[in-house]
Formats: sequence, C-alpha cells, structure tokens
Amino acid sequence: MLVKSEMDLYKANKLLEINKILTQSLRLEEILHSVIQAASELVDVADVIIIYLYDEDTKTLRFAKGEGVAVESMRHVAFAEGESITGKVFVQRQPKLFTSRDEINDYMKNMSALNVRYYFEGVQQRTVRSSFCVPILYEKRCLGVVAVNNYREDSIFTAEDMKVIEVVAGQSAIAIENARVHEHLQQQNALLEKSISIHHTFYQLVIEGRGIDAILSLLKRRIGVAVRYFSYLDRTSEAHLFPIRRGVDTLGFLSLPKPFEQYSEMDKITIEQASLSIALELIKENALYEKEIYFREQVFNRLLEGLSGRELEAALQYVNWRSDTLVQCIVIEGNEKPLWQVEELIGKEKFVKSVEKKLRSERVHPLIFARAFQLIILVPTISRSTVQELYESIRQMGAGSSDISVGIGRETPIQELSVSYKEAMRSVGYAKKYNVPIVEYSMLGIERLLYEVDQELLERFMNDKLGQLKRADATLIDTLNVFIQSNSSQKRTANALHVHPNTLYYRLRKAEEILGIDFSNGEDWIDFVIAFKIFMELNEK
Repeated sequence: MLVKSEMDLYKANKLLEINKILTQSLRLEEILHSVIQAASELVDVADVIIIYLYDEDTKTLRFAKGEGVAVESMRHVAFAEGESITGKVFVQRQPKLFTSRDEINDYMKNMSALNVRYYFEGVQQRTVRSSFCVPILYEKRCLGVVAVNNYREDSIFTAEDMKVIEVVAGQSAIAIENARVHEHLQQQNALLEKSISIHHTFYQLVIEGRGIDAILSLLKRRIGVAVRYFSYLDRTSEAHLFPIRRGVDTLGFLSLPKPFEQYSEMDKITIEQASLSIALELIKENALYEKEIYFREQVFNRLLEGLSGRELEAALQYVNWRSDTLVQCIVIEGNEKPLWQVEELIGKEKFVKSVEKKLRSERVHPLIFARAFQLIILVPTISRSTVQELYESIRQMGAGSSDISVGIGRETPIQELSVSYKEAMRSVGYAKKYNVPIVEYSMLGIERLLYEVDQELLERFMNDKLGQLKRADATLIDTLNVFIQSNSSQKRTANALHVHPNTLYYRLRKAEEILGIDFSNGEDWIDFVIAFKIFMELNEK
C-alpha cells in the first residue's frame, strides 16, 4: 500500500512538472518531446509511444513525434479519419484501451496497404500485445492522438495507465494549440517582411524605368521558372494565365507553367507583386499613349489646314507618307453608346490599338486617333472588303451590329484632306440617320446634293415643284414614295402596296393633276423625284 501511495505521489508531481513545462514553451518540437518523455516515465511497460497530429490540408493524421520507432518509415504514415486505431479514436474522441490481440487486429484491419507497409517498418515488424490510444482534445476539436504500444507477453496496460496519459494529452492540447498559433504568427510575420522586401525590389525596377522585361527576369530568379507576359491584344491558348489588373481593368496576363494555386505562399506573393509592378508599367505606357493620340490629332488638324512646304513634309514624315500620297478619311461612331468602355482605364487605348492591329494585318498603314467618342482613320488606300472586315472586327470587340456607323470620304491628295474628312463626316451622319452600317460618300447619289446645297434653296425648289401635293393625304404620299423606289414601274408598285392596278392608276393620275405635270415626261419626272426626295428628307428631320 505504501509503495502504491509513493507511486501515485510521484505521478502527481510528475504531472505537475509536465504541466509547468508545457505552459512555458511555445515551440511545438519541445512540447511533443516533453509529452513523449512524460509518457515514457509514467507508463513503465510502454515500448512505443507515438504522437499523431491532424493535418488540415491533407485531412490525415501524420506522425509528429515518437519513441521506440523507425522515424523515417513513420513519416510516410498518414491515417485517414476512421482508419485503424488512430483514425477511429480521432473520430470518436474517446480514449480506447486494448488488452486483446483480436480487438487490436479488428481495429487495424482497414489500414491502407501503404500505411501497413510503413507502419510495420516503423515498429520493426513487431506484433502489438497491448495498446491504448487517447485523443488530444482542445475545446471541441481533436488535434491528434497519443498511441502507446506494448509488445511483451508478460506486460499489459491498465486503465490507470491510460488515464495518466489522458491527463498528459489534455495538458498538451493547450500547449500544442498555443505553439501552432505562435508558429502561424511567426510565419505570417516572416511572409509580411518578405512581402515588403519583394515589393520594394519590384517597385525599385518601376522607379528606375527598367521595363517589363526586367520585372519578368526578377520574377524568374525569385520563383525559379520563366514566366511570359501577354498584352490584352495577344490571343493565346496558354492554360495557366494570371491576370494583371488595375481595379476592374484587365491590362494583360502572366503565363505560368502551372496553376497559381499550386505555388507556395511566398511564390504567390512574388507573382502578385510582379503583376502589380507590370500594371504600373502599363499605366505609365497608357499615359504616354494618351499623349501619342493627342499628338496624332494635332498632326491631323495641321493637315486639315492645308500645309505646304517644310511644314507639310514634317507632318508627312511622322506618318511616313509622301507628298503625292492619296488619302481617304474614315469616321467611325457608336450610334447609342461609345465605341469603347469609357469607365476602363485603358478602354480607349485597347480599342484604338485593336483597330490599328487589324488594319496593319491587312497591310494598311493608318494614322488613327480618337476625337471625343469618334474614331478617325486616315489611310492611303483601303478596299471595301477591308472596311467590311474592320466593321466586323469592331463588332466582335463588344459593340452590337446596329450600334456602329462608318463613313468613308473619297480618295484625295494629302493637301485636300479636309475634303475627304468633311465627306466622311457627312457619310457617317447619313449612315446613322438611315441605319446603314457603312456609307461611302462616292456611292451616294442625290443625297450628296442634299448635304451640299443651302437648305433654304432646297426648300424653295421643293415648294415650286410640289405645290399643293405637300398637303395630300398620307396614302398618296406613300404611293408616290413606293412608285419612285420601284423605278416608276406600276406593276411592282401595285404588288408592293397590295392594291389593284386600277387603284394605283387612279392615285397616280390624281398626283399628276395636283402637280400639273406628266410623269411620262422625262424632265417633269426628274424634277418631281428631286423635289419629292427633298420633301421626304425635310419631313424626316
């Protein structure tokens, strides 16, 4: 009885000592060593003591510390929840004492083949005679388990042995959690310090104006693999693209050898810092490009003034044209919304460069700039098919098919650029008014005169030729409009209006009576058509 009392006192003092050691340490390795040492001293017949800790990333219980085992083999062991004795105690969160080999084998029978191989290598192929396993509980979470094995026939664990280790496991839970929190904070601080250092290193390249290539070289040195940069204009089928963003704007992409999620935390920070630095470079380039667009507009304005001599030569040298170059002006507008996303930092740059790239792919060398929400293009020569392809390309950039109007002026000498520009402006106005996608000024008929002639003069001509017809009923006006569009064919007109030929004949005779003319008279017919088009034009306005 005295011996047992002395042993109980020893264990109580040892538990107090262990508790003091555990509460004073923040190093996980020291805490686990103390738990192993305490278990070894408090349980006399323990041959193997193993601590498994739960890995949140892999969702497995992995070897953390042990005594009486081959450590290198045990490092390969990873028990799933519910697997073997270790996994079952983890799930049940209750200590378990085994005094029967059959019960031990029953608990261990679902162990995976890989774990069987490395576990038995770790315990030197010995067969467990007696064992117990206790959970390491912190609040409502299980942090891991402590497994204690005996391989001798003449020894067996008691419930008291398990209870002692259960107390040690409970004492260690708080220490393990504190150590993990402390380690996490240290890691976060280290990451923060490294992140600041990386930020300063990349930012210094930006300050020095070293450019994107220098940033990519530094990124390669930091993460050990080459990374490629693609602008927003590049079409790529690369699989692992990391966006270079400024707010909601995507300025370009980094092509990574593997998915971003598979990189270490430090490499992720490095990639993100490189992306931010490239974004700053691109923002600087955008500011320079805005100045370039403004300068192009100034060159255009000077050419509109009709330069000559050295001033003309200087302007032409900028666009790489000769003084005998023939040019056309193209004006593109959105009907209901801007051509580009005005809320995006690089919306205008992206749009202008995309159009420029498209034209250059067609071997066209343009001068392009944006004025307000117009796109103005000067080209030496351009085919109708190229214009049509450009139109389709702009549609694919995001605008709807009915939201774009293109006006094209005639080909003129560079000294008469203002003529082509005015014609392009009139053409785009006509395109927007009549919902025609592309209008070439050279293809317009009488509409050109309606733009050119003074409106008061047009109205006087219309009043002289139409007289009382302007106040005729809508049916008669519609009939005459269809008659003109049908090239004065009575048969086509009657079919288009779905009326009997006699009805059409009556309406036409009535119009001739009001006008006092004969539609079969060529001169009368021409005057009437011109006056009627003016009438329709003014009424639509």
